[in-house]
Amino acid sequence: MQDRAQLILAEVAARKAARERVAVTVAAIAGELFDKQLALWMDPAREKAALCTRRAGKTECWTRIATITALERPRGLVRLWAINRLRCKQLIWEPLMYLLARHQIAHEANETELTVRLFNGAEIRLLGADKDKEAQKKRGDKTDMEVVIESQLFGPYLYSLVNDVVNPCLFDNRGTLYLEGTPGVVCGGFWFDVTGNENTASRWQSPGRLHADGTLVGAGWSCHHWSLLDNPHLPNAHEDLTELKRRRNWADDHPTYVREYLGRWVNDYNALYYAFDPVRNTFEEGKIQPWGKGWTHTLGWDLGGVDDMALVVWGFHPDHDKLYEAFSWKRSFSGSELSAMDEVMKQIGDLGSRGFNITTMYADTGGGGRMYVDEVIKRYPYSFQPAKKSEKYEHVLLLNDELRSGHAKLRLGSSYAAEMTELPKKQPWPDPDDPQAPPQEDPRFANHCCDAGLYAFRGAMHYLHRDPPKKVAPNTSEWFRQQEAAMIQKIVDRKASADERDWLEKSVGSDHEDFLELE
Repeated sequence: MQDRAQLILAEVAARKAARERVAVTVAAIAGELFDKQLALWMDPAREKAALCTRRAGKTECWTRIATITALERPRGLVRLWAINRLRCKQLIWEPLMYLLARHQIAHEANETELTVRLFNGAEIRLLGADKDKEAQKKRGDKTDMEVVIESQLFGPYLYSLVNDVVNPCLFDNRGTLYLEGTPGVVCGGFWFDVTGNENTASRWQSPGRLHADGTLVGAGWSCHHWSLLDNPHLPNAHEDLTELKRRRNWADDHPTYVREYLGRWVNDYNALYYAFDPVRNTFEEGKIQPWGKGWTHTLGWDLGGVDDMALVVWGFHPDHDKLYEAFSWKRSFSGSELSAMDEVMKQIGDLGSRGFNITTMYADTGGGGRMYVDEVIKRYPYSFQPAKKSEKYEHVLLLNDELRSGHAKLRLGSSYAAEMTELPKKQPWPDPDDPQAPPQEDPRFANHCCDAGLYAFRGAMHYLHRDPPKKVAPNTSEWFRQQEAAMIQKIVDRKASADERDWLEKSVGSDHEDFLELE
């Protein structure tokens, strides 16, 4: 009995000593955080967001906060997400290995799997969210901390990742979720809903944003803001930033300066790949229905193997001078190619039953797409014209002209509008090595609906619309001018008699011969 008591006491003492060692290590790691990072970590909220500039030190804090959480949660799980696994490795892996070595924390690292298991059984995993079906496989984990790095790069997928994949995993252990990033190029999307409601404070609770369907999105997050000017490891930041503004001739309200160096939200439509304005280029579906009697439609199909399948339909009508997005849809498929083909064709068939009059259909037949589309044509009563990639940018220019003039309208809240709102040009732009080169799409952002819409745009003929003749009230001055013009035109169209020539000379002057093509 005495031996057992001694063993218990020894175990208690050992555990106490281990906790003390962990506490010392945690304090040492926390001591490396500066005030803004510490405020974020010590915030008791379970949903936190860090809206920062580049070089503000936001990425450096994640290795420390993740390690502290793993030390304090034996057998716990910490996950860090980036737009893809390579990006997550580039940002986190080496700093994490250096931190563990610097503080002599026992661990096992697997660089292939991008996982680190600490001596207490806790694990840190680095993940990529570029493939939805891979992210969906992570739904069953029980986690203590989740971090989404560079949230501005996720586009519309951020909402699904947070609410469908990440948040439910935190329930069991009452874990903490962090979002971090810089502002996006336009004020829209889930990242804006969370952090875009305050432009002066350094800390606030997000009120969220009320969407058109009546849902309140992004409310309740505890938001923190700081910039590179708050980073004590950049003592010359103010002088360097002043010099940068002078060299580039930036005013204080230049969108790039406000977004990247002040870390505040601002609309910068010039940074988008398409000339899309959420006000000028959207319509509410309840106010106009672009299908039914008199409407003609053109469809584009963007094929996806690893990426999403996407369909976009434009509608035009002889009584309208504008082009309207009538339908957009996209989906990723984890099953066979035949099941994806069946679902896409079902979507097209459903459109016909709803009153869509699709006269032309386009698909990307480059690479393996040609064989895939040929198989569709064999199996289904549809025919697709090829959308050549070599002509892509020329059609982008045409579509941008329609967007700038307000003649192209997208459905408010559609998948197509969400993509176009968040698809920027690839940076740097213009390219300093080739300033005359056309802009490219930023490959980190989804463009599946944008490509499908561009294909469908090739068949749009809304430009054939002509305004009906203006009706003029009888016996007004304008009405008499129209009558006179009509009489003159009749004389011009045939040989005129002497009396008619005399009348015409009195009506239009001595230049009447220009109106009469007489022998």
